[in-house]
Amino acid sequence: MAENVGRVVRKVSKDNRPSYGGQAVIEGVMMRGPRHMVLSVRDPDGKVVSLSRTPESLAQRSKLARLPVIRGAVSLWESLSLGIQMLMKSAEIASPEEEQPSESALSLAVLFAIVVGLGVFVLLPAYVTPWIMKSLSVSGRYWAGFIETGFRLMLLVGYVVSISRMEDIQRVLEYHGAEHKVIWAYENNTVSVEQFLGNIDTCGSQGGFQGGSRDAVEFLVEKAVPETTLHPRCGTSFLFIAVIVTWVVFLFVSPQGFVARVAARLAMLPVIAGIAHEVLKNSSRREGLFWNLVKAPGIAMQKLTTREPDKSQLEVAATSLVLLMCAESNTGRA
Repeated sequence: MAENVGRVVRKVSKDNRPSYGGQAVIEGVMMRGPRHMVLSVRDPDGKVVSLSRTPESLAQRSKLARLPVIRGAVSLWESLSLGIQMLMKSAEIASPEEEQPSESALSLAVLFAIVVGLGVFVLLPAYVTPWIMKSLSVSGRYWAGFIETGFRLMLLVGYVVSISRMEDIQRVLEYHGAEHKVIWAYENNTVSVEQFLGNIDTCGSQGGFQGGSRDAVEFLVEKAVPETTLHPRCGTSFLFIAVIVTWVVFLFVSPQGFVARVAARLAMLPVIAGIAHEVLKNSSRREGLFWNLVKAPGIAMQKLTTREPDKSQLEVAATSLVLLMCAESNTGRA
């Protein structure tokens, strides 16, 4: 594991190329750029179905939303909202018609997951910490912060380990690996990929390609095979950083009483998300002992949240990225 972590830590992009990110969904990958997003999913007949959208971002309309920390909170909210929508859409595309879940059932499942997540990662640590402190005969906000953060980290690692072993989630973890490998393939071969796409004026929204874009997909798949499934901009790394940021913030914002503590923690979630976003963004672009230490735990946890994909899964991820690059390029020409 140490070798893999070191490999990722050293492969940090330093140029000004567009920053593309993604999300694994059911039988597919969503890729997102500065202006567009593309979802590509393999349907029950084996065809790669893609759809493109231009999400409206608050950051494009408001200078305030582009300020450090605030932009992180805005980005997290927009990413969660879009990610949930695309997860639901991928379930619709990937499932046979007779087995497709209803929109209401999916919405209830998502709502339940959010409520449980807040309960487990916000309410439970705040409730349990005083009992642990009493049993250890310790007191003070520093001990409280240390114990609560340790308990929250334990819950996070336990959660990641649990879902990584679920049989039904293995395909999603493989697509997560495919997303990372294809992004690495692009970041390490940017000039070659853009040469394939240089003469393209339009891109099909349902997986239709012109010659250059099909060649680009095949090129990315070939180059992605030897790449690592670990990436410093991954959401898994964000979760770990967010827990550490939570510890620092709550050293200064920690009112007495369970209800007051919970209210403060919920109110500070956007601030924590914003700071964690800035740390993740900076750490992915920088090298050195400090930044390597910041990145290492999250990258190590990705060993649990990614799996090695096959070429068919890499093709889906590459299709999504190529269509996204076409859309971004076409917008720039307009």
